[in-house]
Amino acid sequence: MLAELRDQQAGREEWRMLNALPAGAQADAIGDALPGSFREFLTVADGATCGDVTVFGSATVDQMQFHADPITGAAITLGREEWFCAGVISDEPFFINRSTGAVWYFPDTGVAWWMSSAFEKAADDFTTFFLQWVAGREYVRLSATGPEDQWAELLRYAGRL
Repeated sequence: MLAELRDQQAGREEWRMLNALPAGAQADAIGDALPGSFREFLTVADGATCGDVTVFGSATVDQMQFHADPITGAAITLGREEWFCAGVISDEPFFINRSTGAVWYFPDTGVAWWMSSAFEKAADDFTTFFLQWVAGREYVRLSATGPEDQWAELLRYAGRL
């Protein structure tokens, strides 16, 4: 599926300029402490920029784990032992639960993510999250721009929306 999206993306300059689906990383370049399905994803695509969603690549993911640190006054208490930050949706982090592998996010409620009490499970694992929420029909629910951005256009063209 990623190969198909890469091929589609190559067909239009604005899709190439605004989105990225790089080649996968070598397995030895990927940290061992990463959740399983996320680690597998990085061997296929070493990060991604898909419209409003950014999946961190192997070179930066470790440095972005500060998002999982507890924040005083936050409505939802996180912690690196339980949560792994895999990327951002419109600059708001999404997480993988380390014990279950499930992907959780803060839906847009009009307040900063750390002030939100809305924290929802999107998928049972990262692969499902990517296929359904980033590269599938649920993308428009995640996107701040909805169905009008270049990634959504590419997904429509590829028959994924």
